[in-house]
Amino acid sequence: MIRHLRLRFRLFRRQLQAFVIYHVLHADDPPQRLALGIAVGVFVALTPTVGFQMALAVFFAWLLGANKVVGVPIVWITNPATMIPIYYYCYVVGRFILGYEPVRARWWRELAKPPEGWWEGLLFYWQRFTQIAVPLWVGCLLVATILGYISYRISLSTICVYRMKRWGSLIPPSSAAKKQFPARRLRRR
Repeated sequence: MIRHLRLRFRLFRRQLQAFVIYHVLHADDPPQRLALGIAVGVFVALTPTVGFQMALAVFFAWLLGANKVVGVPIVWITNPATMIPIYYYCYVVGRFILGYEPVRARWWRELAKPPEGWWEGLLFYWQRFTQIAVPLWVGCLLVATILGYISYRISLSTICVYRMKRWGSLIPPSSAAKKQFPARRLRRR
C-alpha cells in the first residue's frame, strides 16, 4: 500500500515537473506574460467562483494580455478536497477585517426554522447568506490579491533565472530563430 502511494506520488511529481518545465519555462511567451498568467490563475483560484473559475481565468488572462494556458490549471487548486480549508481561512480573514462576529450554533439552529411566508423567508435567507458571503468575498479578494502578487514576483524571477541559465536569453531559442529567420512563403507559378 505504501509502495503504491510512493509510486503514485513520484508519477504525480514527474508530471508536475514536466508541465512546469515544458509548458511554462519553455513556452514562447515572454516571462512577464507567463508570470502574469500564473498570477491570474492564483487570483481566480482563491475567489469563491467555483464552476466559473476556468472561464474567469481565461477572460482575465485575455483582458490583461497574460498567457492563458498556464493560468487555467492553477485554478484547480480549489478542488472539492481543498475548498473548505481555503475558503474557511479566507472567511476568517474577511470576518476579522470587517469586525463580524463568528457564526455560532445558535445561527445554525435559527437557519433550520425560517419565518412563515415566502417573502419573510426570502429576506431571512438573504440576510443569513450575506452574513457569510460578505466576509468570505472580502477575505478571498484580499488573500487572492496578496498571493497573486507574490506568485507573480516569484514566477517572474524563476522564469528569468531559468531561461538565462539555460539559453542565455529570456526568449527560448525556438522562438528567437523564428523571429530571426521567418518562414519563406512558397510562390505558386
